[in-house]
Amino acid sequence: MPNYTSPALYIDFARLPPPDVIETIDYEVLLQRYKDEVLEKNPKLKAALALEQSPTNVILEPQAYGEVLVRARVNAAARAVMLAFAKGADLENLAAFFGVERLPDELDDSLRRRAQMAPEAYSTAGSEGAYIFQALSADVRIRDATATKVNKFGGVKVAVMQSGTDPVPTKDIIANVVKRLNQKGIKPLTDVISVCPVMPLRTQIVANVTLYPGPDAALVMSDIGTALTKVRTNVSMIGRDLTRSAIISALNQNGVQNVDLISPAADVVAGNDQCVVIDSAKVTPLPTRLE
Repeated sequence: MPNYTSPALYIDFARLPPPDVIETIDYEVLLQRYKDEVLEKNPKLKAALALEQSPTNVILEPQAYGEVLVRARVNAAARAVMLAFAKGADLENLAAFFGVERLPDELDDSLRRRAQMAPEAYSTAGSEGAYIFQALSADVRIRDATATKVNKFGGVKVAVMQSGTDPVPTKDIIANVVKRLNQKGIKPLTDVISVCPVMPLRTQIVANVTLYPGPDAALVMSDIGTALTKVRTNVSMIGRDLTRSAIISALNQNGVQNVDLISPAADVVAGNDQCVVIDSAKVTPLPTRLE
């Protein structure tokens, strides 16, 4: 797996704690606060507040709902100025701060990643992150890229992976990356850059699962399918290993008594220019375990 030292290359926004500025809004709490304020000013209205359709409640409920809308708008405004949460035009304005523009048909997640990595391109020495940022900016179809020093004479190999079911990029994608990386102002003078397509490591998942009696087998298998999809998504990047432990964890859903993982027989370890491709996943439920 690539050994990155820059935080921009490995910080996962999804794993950050929720920002304190984002408030959890509870309509019932706000409504009760309004009722308490009314009772503090006029205790005689206690009986009226106990009646759901009383004129007092008819007035207070829209006020509480209006405050919910205002607080939700404040939350939305706070998210709009955070790279982890911004979307659409808000994200484009944040990315512009880093000198990054949205590519034609580029999705928010891709633009967010490039904006996060943009400071790497400020380096004048050709850091790993700088090469990856420039490669990702060369073509919207690129899903991932890595940069590796190959010798002491300035040799740098950039591996490129495209989006979609086939990770191997087309020749025109490679040409676009070569063209961008060799532009004046991007390429360090002493570097010798080569661009290559990623090498897929194809594998299949074959397993048997024994279920406990009781749970609907179809529901358990559906949960397993969802978990395996997440595993596939997590490893579909350059240099990410497919480990047996990750597969077994995905297979071991609620209702599963035992897992027999047949394939892969060992961890699939990906190098700096390789990616794991799971061609298929065959999971067979065995007869229910007898209690």
